[in-house]
Amino acid sequence: MAVEEKKGARGRPRGPAGKKQMLVIMDEGLIKAVKMAALEDSVPMSHIVEGLVRDWLAKRKGKKTAR
Repeated sequence: MAVEEKKGARGRPRGPAGKKQMLVIMDEGLIKAVKMAALEDSVPMSHIVEGLVRDWLAKRKGKKTAR
């Protein structure tokens, strides 16, 4: 039996394949600043956040191997 893909309200997939939605609670001023910067740079906010999280994880991994 195949696993059915979750779809949004209009029957379309919620996002690109291999991606999932995540709720993040942050300071409202920070959210506004990131949204405005994303608009100015014509970059989706999710791409900015994903890139920063990847960088943080890589830096964190480097610190663990340096111990």
